[in-house]
Amino acid sequence: MQLIYKDEQYEVGNNEAVLNMILEKINEAINAEDVVFSHLLIDRQEVYDNHEAYILDHLTEIMEIEIVTKSTKEMIVETMVSIHEYLERAIPALHKLIKNSYDGFTNETWEGINQLGEGMQWITQFVTFTKAAPQHPASWTEIQKAFQASQDSFGKLVSAMEDMDTVLISDILAYEVVPAYEDLEGHLKSSLQNRESFTHVN
Repeated sequence: MQLIYKDEQYEVGNNEAVLNMILEKINEAINAEDVVFSHLLIDRQEVYDNHEAYILDHLTEIMEIEIVTKSTKEMIVETMVSIHEYLERAIPALHKLIKNSYDGFTNETWEGINQLGEGMQWITQFVTFTKAAPQHPASWTEIQKAFQASQDSFGKLVSAMEDMDTVLISDILAYEVVPAYEDLEGHLKSSLQNRESFTHVN
């Protein structure tokens, strides 16, 4: 198979040794070029997670693996766009979930709340990554405050879920989670409108 990174191409065997070679190339790129690893392009299929398992499952048939890296700034902006789009969908869905929840909690209600938790984990990963980055996007202070409010409301939500207090769960969603999400969505939108403005912090 071919292992590709930018203009470099390597002929490698279809065996597990390719995993170490990929890792070495990623580490070399990160150390030399100030980039972050984004994903692998395996026979033109974008693979973002569980790379090792995917490669091992298709080891004998893979023809080409391309390592895709991006600058820290590109990674931050792309993730901000994705989170903003997610919030644009999540907020209306939350309003609907809350309205229905006052009539009683169904499996659909609990599933919707669980999906919110997964979304919050993703947003937390973005904030952690961006905090450690050498550059911060416009409106970063406001984004962090809105994120902190979202995180605080989720802490209360988890406690209410542990107590199975469905009325409190609905109230927290309506009066804390939704406003925090709307605030976060607004600041992300503002930042993206000024996406070229980054502040050096290191």
